[in-house]
Amino acid sequence: MTRFVRIDKESSLKTVLLNLDLVATIELAPQSDLLSSSGDGRKVYATFLAPDKTAIASLHFDSSSDASAWVKAHLGVDL
Repeated sequence: MTRFVRIDKESSLKTVLLNLDLVATIELAPQSDLLSSSGDGRKVYATFLAPDKTAIASLHFDSSSDASAWVKAHLGVDL
């Protein structure tokens, strides 16, 4: 059975459904690694990858502990 999680995009009326069955790998990266004008070194992006390493989605979190809690709640995996 396919599992989806709804993701509401900040400052937008758009909603995304992420198919959790497609996620093979999750990579965490500090915001400063992805954006040159970083204002907060604690913020991170979690990128969800398919088995062939195609990026399925990237989510922004205020801290790595927030990202870990989200992944634990939705995927049942500890980062």
